[in-house]
Amino acid sequence: MIEQYIKVDDMEWSHLSAKLRTVKVKKGIHIHKAGEVFKEIWFIRSGVARSYFTDVNGKDFTWQLYYRGKTKNGLNHFLDDSVSYYENTGSMLNFETLEDSVFYVMNLSELDEFIASSNKWKRLARVWLHDTYFAATYKRVISLMSETAKERYQGLLAESPGIEQRVKAYHIASFLSIAPQTLSKLRNESR
Repeated sequence: MIEQYIKVDDMEWSHLSAKLRTVKVKKGIHIHKAGEVFKEIWFIRSGVARSYFTDVNGKDFTWQLYYRGKTKNGLNHFLDDSVSYYENTGSMLNFETLEDSVFYVMNLSELDEFIASSNKWKRLARVWLHDTYFAATYKRVISLMSETAKERYQGLLAESPGIEQRVKAYHIASFLSIAPQTLSKLRNESR
């Protein structure tokens, strides 16, 4: 994934790999809870996870779905709350596994140091920040504000083929900001 943007030699791979640890997490485990400062970045190798927040009435809203697979921009590969980390405030998000999952995990302060070590890594970070955070968040907010439920549903299917086989319908409905009954109706219409 990295090498589609920059060339990396064996020594650089070795240096980066030494900073990553592999973490296996069972289904249904919260790897981060709202209120805690988010201090690590989690790169999903396998499995499925989600981030969500809970409103004052106790209702969950799925912010993002994470899994490895074919997507247009890789948005779903990094579990991260940079706002929490850089502002040193408790995260608004919970992160939970929806399947048994494997992650590569790195401390965000170590990642910052690593990125700062080379212009090549700085360039990669800028591209990923734009593609995976800024552009994707911008498009998601505009979608939620301007598209119909059907358009959001079709967009999700186009962006993330196979997501319906891996994520429960109520998580997808929450992600799309629609009622589960609306999702059921949209699924029936598309068959």
